[in-house]
Amino acid sequence: MEQALVLASIVLGVAIAFELEHLNNVLRSKKVKWHWAQPIFALFVLLTIIAYWWGAAKNNEGAITLGEFLPIMFQLVTLALLAAVSFPDQIDDDGVDLADYYQENRRYQWILMSLFFWSVNMRWFWNAWQRDISLNEFFATIASDAVLGLICIAMIFAARWWQVIVGYVLLSVVPIVWLTRSLG
Repeated sequence: MEQALVLASIVLGVAIAFELEHLNNVLRSKKVKWHWAQPIFALFVLLTIIAYWWGAAKNNEGAITLGEFLPIMFQLVTLALLAAVSFPDQIDDDGVDLADYYQENRRYQWILMSLFFWSVNMRWFWNAWQRDISLNEFFATIASDAVLGLICIAMIFAARWWQVIVGYVLLSVVPIVWLTRSLG
């Protein structure tokens, strides 16, 4: 697992560098029309990357096979793509409107986030299924994660700003859930 953690650290470090470089371009440009949706998405991506790396570093348990690593690599690539789209990579002479940028990239961003979320949570669901618990306990265990995953999918189609606000408010539960899992 140590080699996998090193590779994960490199890929996630590059992902964070993408996001910070694009943020720097946006902050330094005088031709940016600011809007709240894209910076919130970028923050959500950054927190997701940190939480993913932290979880990988915490679970550094023995060797893994290539077959076990491939889903992890998929998740790493997905996170790198999310970081790359978090802010515009270049700002042309006309500038950029972050509201337009969000709407133009909304489907791509949220498809990537959904793929990441579900790929991570399918393992969580499988581990919950393997426990010796009743069907009701299983559904109670996975319910919050399943609902949050469905919200990620719904965000693909959330074109109105009030829908985006509702989605963000509901998704703000994700970091809280991750923190509670990591605390106990």
